[in-house]
Amino acid sequence: MLGNRIVVPGDLICCSNATNKSGTSTYCRSGNIFSSAFGYIKEESHADGSKTVSVEPLKTAGIVPYAGAIVLAKVCSITGRFVRCDIVAVGDVYLSGPFKGLIRREDIRATQRDQAEPGCCFRPGDIVRARVINLLGPGAYTDTGSFMSSTSSQTLSTLLTTQAISCSVAATNDANISGYNSICLLSTAEPDLGVVLGFGRSPDNGFLELFGSTSGCPLVPVGWTEMLCPHTLTRYPRKVAECQMNLLPS
Repeated sequence: MLGNRIVVPGDLICCSNATNKSGTSTYCRSGNIFSSAFGYIKEESHADGSKTVSVEPLKTAGIVPYAGAIVLAKVCSITGRFVRCDIVAVGDVYLSGPFKGLIRREDIRATQRDQAEPGCCFRPGDIVRARVINLLGPGAYTDTGSFMSSTSSQTLSTLLTTQAISCSVAATNDANISGYNSICLLSTAEPDLGVVLGFGRSPDNGFLELFGSTSGCPLVPVGWTEMLCPHTLTRYPRKVAECQMNLLPS
């Protein structure tokens, strides 16, 4: 019996077969069912003897992005000056609903800031590690008391959970969380900030409706400004996070 066990994103739940079927807040990979949320395992039995395995997420009310926080965000759309994204985690804490984030062209990198091209640094669907530098809007707030506690690196947990998080961005926001109407200004100018999980799509792909999908081949970092598709060996421009570069063999 699997019921009531607590799992986190990326945890193996069970094998995927005719008996066990993937339900909400889970995903299948390599014949196994994995959790894509932090919560309890739930099993629903059917008359034919099969069962649906799902995860009931735990609410994380009160966990919100704040100035100085390191966050994980999923890129939604790109213009010539901005990168719009959904913030899905603060540090290593997965949010119950996405918050809106914005990366300006001048905040992408520390040098030659006005020459950075958003479309050559990020692509929709990428998971990005960034720092909140300001909050805008009627619900804007800052929490300077929490700044120092947020500055420690969460590199290992980030790399273990980014792919699971990219498959499970919640579709609804928690209206009771303060700062709901705020837009977070994000920066990836520090070396350890940038793309931690990229997907192989052509930079010239014009099908905007497909950009929110997380399907596609995960890319491998080959430099500070490039990632490689391991299947086609095609190179894609990215602003790569230093934590990704540390995975390369020396």
